Amino acid sequence: MRSPLPRPHPLLLILLAIGVLLGQGTALVVYIGTLLLHESSHVAIARSLRLRVGRIELYPFGGQADIPDLELAGPLVEALVAIAGPLANLVAVAAAALLMRYGLAGAERGDLLLDVNLAMLAVNLLPAYPLDGGRIFHALRSRAIGWTPAGREALLLGRLIAVLIAALGILAQLLGYPGWQAVVLAGVILWAQRGIERRTPLSRWALWLRAIAALSRGEVLPLQAFAAASGSELRQVLRRLFGGRAHRVYVYEGGRVVGALDDQALYEAAQDGDLRRTVGEILSREVSKDSSSRRG
Repeated sequence: MRSPLPRPHPLLLILLAIGVLLGQGTALVVYIGTLLLHESSHVAIARSLRLRVGRIELYPFGGQADIPDLELAGPLVEALVAIAGPLANLVAVAAAALLMRYGLAGAERGDLLLDVNLAMLAVNLLPAYPLDGGRIFHALRSRAIGWTPAGREALLLGRLIAVLIAALGILAQLLGYPGWQAVVLAGVILWAQRGIERRTPLSRWALWLRAIAALSRGEVLPLQAFAAASGSELRQVLRRLFGGRAHRVYVYEGGRVVGALDDQALYEAAQDGDLRRTVGEILSREVSKDSSSRRG
């Protein structure tokens, strides 16, 4: 299935129109093209790894490729998808250099291609989540300490880097150098982080747990029940769950139901950070807990 067409933010279109009027249309077109190349590379790799992909959003100060299951795909896949954008900019830098070397591109346009791609490459490799460098950091730390603690570390590091960038930008501006771009970049990083928790599985769990609390107060909610093989991974189950409902997962093994897991059991397993754990393993843990409770 084809991905929807890229969607530019209205402010980006306004800036493009202003740029054309001011004679900067070429620079803005190169920037938008570079941004589209960067985000399309993320989508291409995600598709090759069989991830669901959505629309590419283009903003005045960056872009976002909608890949809903990226956080659930595992550290290696997250790192591969994240590095795809910077690698595409690196290839564009090499191509621009070759075109200039052999006289196939004018010095002005060649320099423009080099500058824009180098800037996008450098910015996105900053280890500030949710920039690509931050996602790579998150993937590496996930392998060492688990998905959830790595997410907290990545967000904290990203905030610290954003504050440092903003401070340096303000200092540069006070000293008479152009530093407003750094302040804008810091603001973009912090703004992007605000949406991260709404898009990650554990934040959705927070909404679902509120729904379960509503059940304890006597409210009525619809039940989402489905079956999963004992070898199904937790990340596969998480993709099937929805907010505003109670959930029950029936675990099948050898053609028969061997048990069931509710929201609390799945939530506790997700908090541990190992999203590749199978539902069979989680069920065994729950059975062991129940047996220990009865013996106690």
